[in-house]
Amino acid sequence: MNSRERLAARRVIAGQVISVANLIHRRVLGATGAPVGRVNDLVALWDASVEYPRVAGVLVGVGRGEALVAAQDMTLEQARVRVRTEPLMVTKAVRTAGAVALAHDILDHQLVDLAGVQVVRAADIYVVRVPDGWEVAGVDVGPHALLRRLLPKRRTCPMPDRALDWADLHAFLPRFTDATKPGSDGPAASAGVVGGSLQLGAPATQLHKLRGREVAAIIADLDRRKQAQLTTLAAPSAAAEALRQMEPAKRDALLAELSDDDRLRLLSLLREGGDP
Repeated sequence: MNSRERLAARRVIAGQVISVANLIHRRVLGATGAPVGRVNDLVALWDASVEYPRVAGVLVGVGRGEALVAAQDMTLEQARVRVRTEPLMVTKAVRTAGAVALAHDILDHQLVDLAGVQVVRAADIYVVRVPDGWEVAGVDVGPHALLRRLLPKRRTCPMPDRALDWADLHAFLPRFTDATKPGSDGPAASAGVVGGSLQLGAPATQLHKLRGREVAAIIADLDRRKQAQLTTLAAPSAAAEALRQMEPAKRDALLAELSDDDRLRLLSLLREGGDP
């Protein structure tokens, strides 16, 4: 891309695409233009039937409390958010089931890129303007995006380093130690802290379509708990094929992480394939 094309791309991005990481902690202005708080997070609606989740609101830090402002009552800009109603301060914001705080739930967490058959870590998230609001377009997984977050924030939207389409990404289901914490309300329990625990559901149907060599390629880059998690989400035959490619000691350690039913099912398939 030459300098003229890069400048044209920046002009398009300036009005149509917003970096979530670049927006976090920015000022929130009230109806009069006076500051009323800071951006803690953007909240989107998680729906497995929708390729690109819609932005439902902004989580505003007000003093020691938080407020959730609905999408219809706010205007997103590159370096600030304007709200048309004064945020109602609460001690703890409670989001409805299916709501996902993008910075809290997605940034710095592992996702499965089915297009490239690999595990990626989200360093930034991009939302794009649509005729009636904003929707999540994709994530940046490049090393420069992670470095950029350590530098002073920009007034313009940073160009993606290595962008992936959101439609190709699928999160791990909450299994094993990812289970919902006591007192919380699924994925919508609390927000505002970048890097919280990822608890997104429903995309397992896509993971179930992975073939054995694809499962093996993905789990090679995961810790044991995530290996066990993905093994239970993949088709049993594909999971068994992936296990056959592992060293016996590592395979036994992974199987020990599984539930009794999952372990017995995979052991049966392994024996059918001639494994001891």
